[in-house]
Amino acid sequence: MPLVPPVPDRHRWPDLVEVARTPIPSVSPEWTDQNVSDPGIALLEAIAWQADADLYRAGRVTERHRLKLLALLGFRPRGPRAAHAVLTVRAAAGQTTLVPAGLGLTAARPGADPAQALGLTTLTPVRPTGRSLATVGVDLGSATATGYTTGWADHTADALTGTVHEALGPDPAPGAALVLGLDGALVAGAELSLHLALGPAGPDGSDGSDDEAAGPVHHDAAIVWEAYSGTVWQPLPDAAVADATRALTRAGTVRLTLAQGVPMAGLGPLPPRAWLRCRLDRGRHDIAPVIGRITVDAVPAEVSRPAVGLLAVARGVAPTGGTPQPGQVTRLALTTDEHGAVTALRLGGDEHAGPLVRILEWKAPQGADPGRLSLEAVVAGRGDGTPEQRFRVPVEGGGPVFTDTAEVWLCAPGPTAHRVTLVPDLDASGRTDPHAVLDPGTAELSFGDGRNGAVPENGTTVLVTCATSGAPGLAVGPATPVTLDAGVRNGALLGADPPEIAFSLAVPPSGAAAAEDSAAVAARVENVLWAHDRVRGALVEGRTTSLDDLDRTAVRRLPVPERAVTLGDFERIALAAPGTWVTRARAFAETDPRLPGCKAAGCVTVVVVPGLPASRPEPTPGLLRSVREVLDTRRTLGTRVFVTGPRYVDVSVAAAIAVVPDADPAATRQAVLRALDRFLHPLAGGTEGHGWRFGRDVHRAELLGVVDAVPGVAHVGALTMTTGPDRSSCVRIPVPPDAVVASGTHTVEVLPGGER
Repeated sequence: MPLVPPVPDRHRWPDLVEVARTPIPSVSPEWTDQNVSDPGIALLEAIAWQADADLYRAGRVTERHRLKLLALLGFRPRGPRAAHAVLTVRAAAGQTTLVPAGLGLTAARPGADPAQALGLTTLTPVRPTGRSLATVGVDLGSATATGYTTGWADHTADALTGTVHEALGPDPAPGAALVLGLDGALVAGAELSLHLALGPAGPDGSDGSDDEAAGPVHHDAAIVWEAYSGTVWQPLPDAAVADATRALTRAGTVRLTLAQGVPMAGLGPLPPRAWLRCRLDRGRHDIAPVIGRITVDAVPAEVSRPAVGLLAVARGVAPTGGTPQPGQVTRLALTTDEHGAVTALRLGGDEHAGPLVRILEWKAPQGADPGRLSLEAVVAGRGDGTPEQRFRVPVEGGGPVFTDTAEVWLCAPGPTAHRVTLVPDLDASGRTDPHAVLDPGTAELSFGDGRNGAVPENGTTVLVTCATSGAPGLAVGPATPVTLDAGVRNGALLGADPPEIAFSLAVPPSGAAAAEDSAAVAARVENVLWAHDRVRGALVEGRTTSLDDLDRTAVRRLPVPERAVTLGDFERIALAAPGTWVTRARAFAETDPRLPGCKAAGCVTVVVVPGLPASRPEPTPGLLRSVREVLDTRRTLGTRVFVTGPRYVDVSVAAAIAVVPDADPAATRQAVLRALDRFLHPLAGGTEGHGWRFGRDVHRAELLGVVDAVPGVAHVGALTMTTGPDRSSCVRIPVPPDAVVASGTHTVEVLPGGER
């Protein structure tokens, strides 16, 4: 029981004095004079006053203070991020019109509240072909040579339903291909847009490495797209292919420009189709790519709506630099009067002339009638020359403003334009710095006071281009209707005679993120700063010295340390190398692969194991280079890092078994062979099924147990295991510390006479 009673919730220094005086009789009975004249009481009052002041200040820590403290650690809040979706577009029969980017769409369930509709904006132009996917298959590498009678796996049903399947087969090698058959011929000059939903990345269902930090080119595998002319496969030139899938390792859109038409033709016994294929030309993947739904005539879209402004144009105003045209994208600067009417307008110029905006509508002023200008930009207000000016950006929807893509410009009469830099706060801004703060939640734009941040001069127009999201919590699916928005925005893009087009949702929106507050930033900081301790804690809890001995899914959930200090740090960083998939990683201290058996001070060797080839995984030179580059940036000073592949110890087994009377001898024999291959597999073997541990010896007794546990085996009559070129038989096969076992050639003999 504490000697000091709890402090009242509402702190005042007299209450703190009373709290301090309460235990005096029990702690110091000789202290009887407790009047205010006593020096001890006076000291307690001074301490209580100081404590009360500290508690007051501690209770006044604001959100801004927390964010500033986190910024000192190098972490600033991230702005909101828009969700992305994939649409399909269909045009009326016979139309080959180009559907422009920037169209506004609405996705809403029937009968739903209009305020809960989801606003979408298309990101790329597309010319719909009107074709559909009719056949999807995988050429395992020999289908072309055999006329598609063997070496062919049909995955049409999987592709149409979105079921994940292997894109290039279970163990792809150069020559393997993903083959797509469309239900109609493609004319010369056609532009085909495909979206490939690739994933999940890993065989255990978890995500792979940091995809955002990886570049657009795979570190080793290279693919080519080809079209079937009716007799031969013809590769498409690089200029005709825009592939965002990084050799089929991440979801993305593929745009193919077909200079020559693709006729309907048959492939061996396959029905006539317009055939395209994605073939592995050289190199190798880390694991076998998997793919889900394939969308034809795909249009990437973002869950966002650009801010649109409608401005009156004062009488007598004539634009300079050209006449605005609906649908035109141009640099623009303008000024307005106190009533919001445009008093000066300039088009064109370089990147310093104003924001890049799309003109939606233009009506020149006629006589006494004012004109009208509609554009994808809004006027937030006019500067008045006073400090700390605040403006409310007029956006619709109620969702957050995407500050990462927003632009703010100050336009002075003339007009001349100056871009404003958006910053998290103005604390470090100088008196002449054109800085401002845009709050993503309230859409409030804040300028400086002349000491921290420049003040907008009197008469300047604040021009803003930005986008906002709709209803981020709305759940939609492939059956949700998608309609074109009515208004000047789509009218300007589609023209006076819009084509008959229809959109449908192929891949529902995903990837949205709200703006971070101090709690979210603090959680991110904690995840980074405590990454090393969490890796170490996992090793202590697992009673091991290597992450390779733990469950792979649990290991991949651990944060990635920023600095490689321990061997566990090296292993976790190697597993998360951007753009790669390392299935296993084992680090060894004081080891130099060039000096086997010698102690190399200051050296760390990391052995990485990918997922391919399936029976004997070996890292490619590109994978080794990628992992080494990442580890080299995170190693401690003075440490030399080497990255290599594993050494293998081949183990072959010869066994004689007796089967139970009702078992099929041939099937039982095959089951024994599969059990031996699985137990001795470097990725799925071992007693726990996580792969054979590095440096773990192979014992004959374990193999006897594996064979005996196969259903249908009555008993094992004999079993020998061999390794090495001399094929010597032994009861224990030693495995070096940096090596794992691989399954060799096994022979299984079924003894006559059944069970004994």
